[in-house]
Amino acid sequence: MKKLFRISLFTCLLCISTAYSQYDPNLLKAEKLVDLSNSDEAKTVLNKTDIKALSKPDKAFYNYIQAKILENSGQEHEALKYYLSAKKMFKETDSIAKSIDINLDIVYLIDAQENNTIDYLHYITEYLKYNSKKNDPTKMARGYSYMAQYKMRKRAYKESLTYYFHALKLFKETKNIKQEATVYHNIATVYNENLNKPDSGLYYLKKSAYLLILNDNPYDLYHNYVNQAASYRHLKQYNKAIELLKKADKLPLKENVQKYKEQIYSVLHQNYYDIKDYKNAYKYLLLQKKFADSINVTQQNIAIGDIDIKTKYYTLEKELENRDLKDKDKINKILMYILIGLLVASFVIGVLIVKNANRKEKISLQDKLIEQQKFDKALKDYELSSIDIMLEGQEKERQRIANDLHDNLGSMLATLKLNFENLKMRKNDVVEDENKLYEKTDNLIEEAYQKVRRLAHAKNAGVFANEGLIPAIKKLAGKISIPGKLQINVIPFGFTDRLDNTLEISIFRIVQELATNIIKHSKATEATIHLTQHDDNMNIIIEDNGVGMDTSKISLADGMGLQAITKKTEQLNGTLTIDSTPGRGTTIILDLPI
Repeated sequence: MKKLFRISLFTCLLCISTAYSQYDPNLLKAEKLVDLSNSDEAKTVLNKTDIKALSKPDKAFYNYIQAKILENSGQEHEALKYYLSAKKMFKETDSIAKSIDINLDIVYLIDAQENNTIDYLHYITEYLKYNSKKNDPTKMARGYSYMAQYKMRKRAYKESLTYYFHALKLFKETKNIKQEATVYHNIATVYNENLNKPDSGLYYLKKSAYLLILNDNPYDLYHNYVNQAASYRHLKQYNKAIELLKKADKLPLKENVQKYKEQIYSVLHQNYYDIKDYKNAYKYLLLQKKFADSINVTQQNIAIGDIDIKTKYYTLEKELENRDLKDKDKINKILMYILIGLLVASFVIGVLIVKNANRKEKISLQDKLIEQQKFDKALKDYELSSIDIMLEGQEKERQRIANDLHDNLGSMLATLKLNFENLKMRKNDVVEDENKLYEKTDNLIEEAYQKVRRLAHAKNAGVFANEGLIPAIKKLAGKISIPGKLQINVIPFGFTDRLDNTLEISIFRIVQELATNIIKHSKATEATIHLTQHDDNMNIIIEDNGVGMDTSKISLADGMGLQAITKKTEQLNGTLTIDSTPGRGTTIILDLPI
């Protein structure tokens, strides 16, 4: 399972083509062919190009395309030399942005190698530092994605998810559907491979698959299907895994077909073996071995860590560093003049600040504003505390009423019924009409007794003792659904035994509060509540198609009960994640230990 996820992650890393319209037409044509996975045709176009006649910028671009072709054909060590050469030449022609863009190509190439020992963090850091000054959300999103990949390699999984969600937000803002799908895929990989949460992984893989189908990218869709199949196999849903693997096998792939076939047939063999279909298991085992034998494993797994390649790598890096030192001398002089100008400007600004008569008044207003904010926060905290106390009191009052019904009124009715039955037995010579009257009265007493008994057991505000959590949530969804306006669906999976009553009440309260938020704030027409119990964990996913919200502007002080929900989740040692974008609905994920 892990091997498949690794392969798919590398393949799905963000690779945005850099189209340079000012370059030689043949080079632009070759670049387009590489982007369409036609490396052989791109190589033919490059071979027709007169390299000596190219300008220095064209030569830099030529090396960049050559690196992409070599990388696609599995010659990673040669590709690295061309990437470093292109980076150096772009920098020498003052094409700094293009030189910086190659950083991520180098990172991708190094990271994809087995047993890699070269640390590439400085390439990502340089890329983010440069593009943060350019205010380019697409490039920043790419940088965040690669940083997330690096953090995952270092086993900092929470930091990795944080960077992926940063990238996802930026790609949503720029409406980059292809890269949004890729980030969903990588988030799923972290949940599946590193956090062992296949339900959350499947959720994001399905989001990714929907976008990939719209974008019509067979390679990314291939890896999505393989990863979904791996998740279903982990959940022991082997037939669904087989169905997805066969869909992946039918995709029109052109590059590295033997490699992809070998992977798919290997996993199909495992799934058929798991369901004891040994005939098909043997069939796909033979196919897997056939393709494995035809692959030149040695050529594809040449390690960049080889001594000769490392020497060339560090030699090229040293040349770039020497070039940087020369540039830094020029920059230092410019910085000195800028510093002098800043000192003069600072002196003038200082004089103006001293003469500003309104300074004290502004400071006073700021202090008042801070005090008001502190007061508002304290008031909100008090309100939340009051709500908790009120809910606790309501629970105690319901319990008291239930006990009174059961112990007092229920006992009285039971005694009355017993006395009535004794009276009926002693009255032997009753007439027929009187006997019917006794019978009717006895039935009424029995009905009253049963109603009191049911009321006594109907405790805890909706989580009924004889039904449990799932029926209570389904009843809640049925009550708050409005025909023609709002439909709430409940999809449970894996609930075979009842949970502790206190835990069921807490979970019901959280779901009830989130459902109320959908009614009050989302303007949704449809919502779904997914509840999954897997081993000692529960996964709850609540999603709607409403107006959504900007998660960066969410405040726990808002009137949406988020602070109370977060507090209850923390008390249950769980985690809460909000995924939402204005105009595209809201998804809330809760992972709870049970």
